[in-house]
Amino acid sequence: MKTTAFLVSLVFLLVVLLGALRTVFERHYPFFRKLDEATRHAYIVLAVAATGMFAWAVLDLQIVSLDVAGVKATIANLQQNVETLSAQMEEFFERKRIEIFDQHNWDRVRIVSKSGAGVVLEVTLEQEPIAGSVEVYEGVLLMPEQEYRVEGKVVRFPANTDRPVVGLTIKYYRRVSASERGVQR
Repeated sequence: MKTTAFLVSLVFLLVVLLGALRTVFERHYPFFRKLDEATRHAYIVLAVAATGMFAWAVLDLQIVSLDVAGVKATIANLQQNVETLSAQMEEFFERKRIEIFDQHNWDRVRIVSKSGAGVVLEVTLEQEPIAGSVEVYEGVLLMPEQEYRVEGKVVRFPANTDRPVVGLTIKYYRRVSASERGVQR
């Protein structure tokens, strides 16, 4: 990361220097314009850039903390927070479960009601899902999510048929109990 920041800062500095030098160089010998009102800004930019590069190289300056909008955070703390968030996201995605219901296990699917508009089915999942993470597919068709009802391990949803013609696929993220959280940490 530090190498990338260093390379990007060098590219930016090179662009600034080239822009400044373009206004400073003269086509005739001695190739530099005299210091006057037209070239003053270019020379100032060169001086600031040279001072900054010198201080950075000689003093080995490092950014230890950031202070943005009244919030101060150290770089080490931010790095730890990013690593912690990454670990949490990986752990979350490892909890994804996919259960498929077809002719082999259709006995786990229960018919709640039938009407002219369709049928409402109920399935008891192997693990308790997080309510907003449930997706139900009838074949490749995603069923209307606003109609899902989740109570513990039981998911109730509308379907087009009550037969295992194309099968059901239920994708969800499982809920972790407090005892599991204590074991994982």
